[in-house]
Parts: sequence; structure tokens; C-alpha cells
Amino acid sequence: MNFKEKIQAKIEKNTIESTLSWTDKKGISKTEKVLLKRSRLPLVGDWGRIYPPLNENGSINWINLIFGGRKNFVRLLLILAVVVMVFVAFGEVFNSFEAFRSQPCVQACINKIQLPPQYLNLP
Repeated sequence: MNFKEKIQAKIEKNTIESTLSWTDKKGISKTEKVLLKRSRLPLVGDWGRIYPPLNENGSINWINLIFGGRKNFVRLLLILAVVVMVFVAFGEVFNSFEAFRSQPCVQACINKIQLPPQYLNLP
């Protein structure tokens, strides 16, 4: 058994093959065979569509193999974008804290020293 056959056998294990049919905007009737697999988490969903990693001509579809379909790939990109934005936000917060901490008045309070009169705005 080669790599492609092993992947196909693992994907098709405990699946049900179903046929979807629809008509496009031009009125042409189309059908597509899909693989459905019962979810392991019954509270999340009952049946899920399996996107096979092998195309009909036998070539490997890398997006389906690695991410399980384009929808999962887009979800991963969105989650990564949110995580990157959170890291950037934390970086901005820490940079503004360091800018605040480097002011002479704050440094004087930290070091508990007497401030020169020009920083106290005394007449």
C-alpha cells in the first residue's frame, strides 16, 4: 500500500458517501459525491463533510491534506491574525508603560529622591 492509498483508506474509514445535487445560475444540474463522517463531539455537530486529500485524478490536494479544507484554512488564518493583533497590542501597552516610567517625576518617585524645582512647577 503506497502513501496515497493509506491516506484514502484512513479518510474513508467510518464514512458515508452521499450525493449532492444542485442547479447553478445557468440552470445546469450538477451532482457531487461527498464523504460524511459523524462528529466525535455530538454537542458541536452531528455530521461533518470530509474533504479528501486526493483529487479525482489521483493528485494530492495539499490544502485538504494539511488543513482539512479551505474553510479550516481560512479559520486558521483568522485565528492567527487575532493572536498577532493581541501580541502587538500587548507590545504597545508595555512600550507606553516604559515611556511613562522613564519620565523624571516617576523616576524620582521610584528612587525616592528630591526633585529639582523646575520639575515641580514652583514659583
